[in-house]
Amino acid sequence: MQLNKRIERWGRMSGVGSLLALSVLLFAAGSASAEEPCVKSPDLWFPAPGVVLSGGATSVQETSGDVCEGGKVTITVTIDNLSCGDAGPFDVAVYWDDPSHPIATRHVDKLLGCEFVRLTFTWDTDGVPPGTHRIIVRADSGGTVAELNEDNNLEEFEVLVRPNAPYVEATKTAVDVDGGTPNPGDTIRYEVVIVNEGCANLTDGPEHEFTDTLPVGLSATGFIQADRGTAAVTGDSIVWDGSIPAGGTVRLTFKARIGNDVEAGTALCNQGFVRWDSNRDGTVDASEPTDDPATAEDDDPTCVTVQESELPIPLTGTIDAPSLTEWGMIGLSVAFVIAFAWRLQGRRAHAVRGRA
Repeated sequence: MQLNKRIERWGRMSGVGSLLALSVLLFAAGSASAEEPCVKSPDLWFPAPGVVLSGGATSVQETSGDVCEGGKVTITVTIDNLSCGDAGPFDVAVYWDDPSHPIATRHVDKLLGCEFVRLTFTWDTDGVPPGTHRIIVRADSGGTVAELNEDNNLEEFEVLVRPNAPYVEATKTAVDVDGGTPNPGDTIRYEVVIVNEGCANLTDGPEHEFTDTLPVGLSATGFIQADRGTAAVTGDSIVWDGSIPAGGTVRLTFKARIGNDVEAGTALCNQGFVRWDSNRDGTVDASEPTDDPATAEDDDPTCVTVQESELPIPLTGTIDAPSLTEWGMIGLSVAFVIAFAWRLQGRRAHAVRGRA
């Protein structure tokens, strides 16, 4: 504000002297408003996906997704310099599971303050064992840059390398059809979901592909459904036969009844098994149990705990007969009402005679 007033005042002056003074003032003002040089150390980090960066760009941290064994995974990362200080030369290393499994290393000559760089890597999974693996990206892998924060230089992803064979996961849930707690005599509905996460079809062999034998205390009702293949009830066993294509899913639903004589507190647990020929040599050599997704434990049986039956609620409108004590209270109440009415009637008759 003071500078504007001084410029306005000197702008009304005339002559060379005033022009010279104005020039000196503008130069001084420009020098005073110049930013101080940044003396902070750089800070490399991986901003979350979608974070807006300089120039309106957004952060990208992603992979191309799960892959069949021997396929290639594309990894894209964004490294941002959170500080105003420039970062000198540094390397970015990528490996799977641990540093003994390198994927690639890229060199970055310089990353200016508040700027970012986007890098793309390719992981060839040839020779990588099937399963879920971690992809780890480390900025400044050689530790050559002195940063404000050395703890934010990692970005991780999970990628499933699918085997070139059937790879099965199965879950089983249980629900009381009444919607309440499991009691003796109740019916339980089970749902089994079988997923072939492998890159080869699970073929229909000579044996049952799925079997679930009910425990003592549970009996099959005969109800069973499947959205693929053939399902049946054999005694107290549930069986299913069929094929599951790579990436396909089968859903089975069946019902079982809790015996009337099952004691409260009894845990009724059962677990189904999927079996298949993994190498197509005609012999069943692979097996996978069902898992209860409601628990943290993996591949555990599904259990229902029987509760005590609830007593029936009395019918609406029923009245228990009064006891002798209750009859006495009722008689006392009636006598009180009669005495009050008799006294009130006497007062009214006296008032009428008085007016006469």
